[in-house]
Amino acid sequence: MLDTLTRELHYQYRSLRLGWGFLTKRFIHCNLQVTYRCNFTCAICDFWKTKHDAAAELTLDQVRLIGQKLDRLGSLIISLAGGEPLIRRDLFDIIRILNECNHFPILITNGWFVDETVAKEILQAGLQEISVSVDYADPAKHDAQRGRPGSWDRAIKALELLHRYRPDRRNRVHMISVLMEDNLDEIEPLIRIARDLGVTYMVNLYSWNRGSKARRLPDQQVSERLLGLKRRYPEFITLTTYLEHLDQAVAAGGIGNCQTGRLLLNIDPRGRVARCTETLDQPVGNILTDDIRTIRARLRAAQKRSTCSQCWTSCRGFAESLYQPPRWRQLVEFYQSVKPQ
Repeated sequence: MLDTLTRELHYQYRSLRLGWGFLTKRFIHCNLQVTYRCNFTCAICDFWKTKHDAAAELTLDQVRLIGQKLDRLGSLIISLAGGEPLIRRDLFDIIRILNECNHFPILITNGWFVDETVAKEILQAGLQEISVSVDYADPAKHDAQRGRPGSWDRAIKALELLHRYRPDRRNRVHMISVLMEDNLDEIEPLIRIARDLGVTYMVNLYSWNRGSKARRLPDQQVSERLLGLKRRYPEFITLTTYLEHLDQAVAAGGIGNCQTGRLLLNIDPRGRVARCTETLDQPVGNILTDDIRTIRARLRAAQKRSTCSQCWTSCRGFAESLYQPPRWRQLVEFYQSVKPQ
């Protein structure tokens, strides 16, 4: 009983701190890239094209130091990113550490490594939510895109297992798709699959800026169509404001007045800090060695200097959409995405 009460009080404490960060327009989201390694060869990614050494990745002690330093900024949503995060066998420990440091760990996975044991343990470790990537309702298309036969079946099975073994109704499981030039017609069938699985659905606009990738944005307007699907399917929980900006992002290649560096930051597997995953080549420091207040000041200075308008990814779009008017709508929709399910 005491453990249950302690966990509940800790959850409420973190929630209040995250809410305060939102109200005061402080950092609310951090991408922590725990690895660049991956077992897939996705056509929309370039991390796998370079060999990465596991020995060079953050240790658990370093993760704890990062969690403690970020705690001085407030409780954050920390997205464990890659590569494929579940390729790290100590990921459960990483999740526990970040939870203990008063943050909300979440992650996106390709689903390949999710079996019954992983599904039971990963959310119990303190992971707040997990999203599994599925880009096409057609398994063959998804497998071709991800460069791994059987990847669609494994992703769907992962969603089933993760939903089945959630330890708490507040643990959320999502299906997430990258919106590209060839899968707009796949979105509604994917929403229906997510609904049948009992999970929720989100969409993220493709970004091609990092590395050498083809520009694969839709060649048509998409906002009204996706907004229509959102009105029809309560399982489709991507923020309305994010969807409303998609046509502008597609036409212009992105959205201006980027707030990464003020609301969002990125930390790579060696502790180097940049505004986002698109600016990994522009680090402002290393969180393992630099004072967090110095890093915060450098990030804000970099954000003020930035004229970047070359993406509208979900991590950036989520943080910025929360501050768009009407604010009440953003709060209601955010609650819809995190409320007990």
